[in-house]
Amino acid sequence: MPKLTKVEKKFFVDDGNNRGPMTMLRVRFHPRDSKLVASCADRRIAWFDLTAEADQEVKGRGKCVVGELVCPHEIGWVRGLDVHPEGKQLATGGSDRTLRVWAWKDGRPGEQPSHQVEAHGGWVEGVAYAPDGRLIATAGFDGLVKVWDSADLKLLQTLEGHKRYVDDVAWSSDGKWLISGGEDGQVIVRDTQSWQTLRTIEFGGANNQSGQIPKHSGVHRLAISRDDRWLGVAGGEQLSVFDLQSGEIVASERDRMQVAFHPKADVLAGGESEAKFWSFEADKLTPPEKDKNGKPKSPQGIPGKPFASVKRGEWSLGLQFSADGKQVALGNAAGIVELYDVG
Repeated sequence: MPKLTKVEKKFFVDDGNNRGPMTMLRVRFHPRDSKLVASCADRRIAWFDLTAEADQEVKGRGKCVVGELVCPHEIGWVRGLDVHPEGKQLATGGSDRTLRVWAWKDGRPGEQPSHQVEAHGGWVEGVAYAPDGRLIATAGFDGLVKVWDSADLKLLQTLEGHKRYVDDVAWSSDGKWLISGGEDGQVIVRDTQSWQTLRTIEFGGANNQSGQIPKHSGVHRLAISRDDRWLGVAGGEQLSVFDLQSGEIVASERDRMQVAFHPKADVLAGGESEAKFWSFEADKLTPPEKDKNGKPKSPQGIPGKPFASVKRGEWSLGLQFSADGKQVALGNAAGIVELYDVG
C-alpha cells in the first residue's frame, strides 16, 4: 500500500501588493529540472526551485520557499499552462486570449515569449502538450478546441463540438486521442489522425457560468491513466472514472473539481478542499449492473483502498504527480503549494 509523506517546506508566492491570497489554479513539475510552476490568480505564473531552503519568513505561514512571478501576460490571469515533455518549453494561456510559448533555459523560462498568438475568442483555459511535444492543444471560452504547432504556434486544427466554455484538454499517452471537457457537461474523445469525434461521454452538471464559478462547472479537470484505459473526470459535484474505449462509467465518488492519475501505479487522486488518494483495483473497474428494466444502476465507488487524504481549504486547486511518480504537488487558496513524497 502506498503512503503519503509531507515534505516539510512550503512554497509560497505573492505579488507584494497585499491583494490577498493568490489562489492556485494548476501546478506542473518540470520533467528534468527540480522546478515547479503554477498558475495562480495573477497575470503571471509562479516559478519555484524545489531544492531551495525555506529561509524566508512569511507572516502567518512561517518559513517558506518564496517563488518568483514570471511569464507575464498583459491582463487578467494565466489560466492554463503546461510544460513540454522534454522540458524545453513552457506554454501559457490567459484571460487576455493569448497562447504564449516560453523557452526554458538554465532552469527557468525566458523573460520574453518566443512566440505568442491570439488563440481564442475569450479566455484560454486549458493548455496541453502532445506526448511528443510537437503539438499544443488549447481549450477556450469560445467553445472551441484548437491544435497548434509548438515550434511556431501555427494553427493546425479548429475543433467544434462543445456547446459552451471548454475547461480542459488532455492527450492519451500514445498521442492517438485528444480529449476535451466543458461546461456543457460533455467529454469529447477525438482521433488525432482524422480529428473526427470517436465518442461523446455525458458527464453531466451542465451550466452556463462561463468559468466564473468553477464549482458549478460541468467538466472541470481531466486525467488519463498510465495505460490509457481509464479517463478521470472531475467537476462541481463529482469525480467519475470512465472506460476510455467504450465511454462507459465504471466508478464515481462525491469528490469535486480535481483529478490526477499516478504515472507508474494504479493510484488515483482527486478532490478540492480535501484531496483523497486511492490505490484502485483496475480489474474491478466495471460498468454498473442493470436493473430489471434494463437501466444501469448507480455506479460503484472507486474499488480499492483510500490510503491518504489532505485537508487544504476551500477553492484549493492544482494537483499533479511528478513524472516519476515519487512526489505529488497540491495547491491551495492561500498562495501555497505543498509537496508530498509518494512511496
